[in-house]
Amino acid sequence: MALPVVFATLASGNQPLSLFDTEFAAVAALGSIPCAAAGQNVIALTPFANTPTITSYPDLAPSFVFAAAQTSNGAVTANVSLVGARNVYKWNGSTQCGSGDIVAGLVYKLTPLLALNGGLGGFVADAIGVNNNIAELPFIISGGGSAITTGVKGFMPIPFGATITGWSIIADQSGSISIDILRLNNAVPVTSIVGAGTKPTLTTAQFVGNTAPSGWTSTVLVAQDYLGFSVASVTTVTQVTITLFLAKT
Repeated sequence: MALPVVFATLASGNQPLSLFDTEFAAVAALGSIPCAAAGQNVIALTPFANTPTITSYPDLAPSFVFAAAQTSNGAVTANVSLVGARNVYKWNGSTQCGSGDIVAGLVYKLTPLLALNGGLGGFVADAIGVNNNIAELPFIISGGGSAITTGVKGFMPIPFGATITGWSIIADQSGSISIDILRLNNAVPVTSIVGAGTKPTLTTAQFVGNTAPSGWTSTVLVAQDYLGFSVASVTTVTQVTITLFLAKT
């Protein structure tokens, strides 16, 4: 892929310096411009030093990258180098970002598109690295072809800090099972983190999807925690997989 000016093919002799401007402008359009951000809902972006001068918002290039200074609590607009405020839209290009859509400390990329907002122009926001902190930890409980019995069925180490955001259970057949989760740091887990809360439970079914913990004593894990899985009650099923959904911290 060639840039607009191929210097090797130019005629011999002096050439206009404007060719350098054309070439540099093309290079600038290839990437994203890092910016400092200020503001909560009206986000002012200031490109870093030694980056291209912004005087307009051409379609699709360049994009602008920034770390949010505050979490939004209303409709979001962005203004780069005081060129003019434009609405900031979610990836679908039709819903303006609003309360909680921009989160302080997270990194975002805004790409301009003139067709947005009825032709007035706007930005499509992409969050960089979102969901990179999500992990799923499955644990299989098997009766070896026979009905599962109650009691502790095994352990799992946790290598990073995280918060349990949900759980799911899938079984080999329709049935019921209730599972307690034990935890202890760098030792055999003996203490329930569910406590008097609602245990992960499958009730006369084969599957229950992502369900948030309810009433648990704790959902916070730290590195070198060990989790234990203890069957509190069970009927019919001979194998189940319980999955914990984690947000790394």
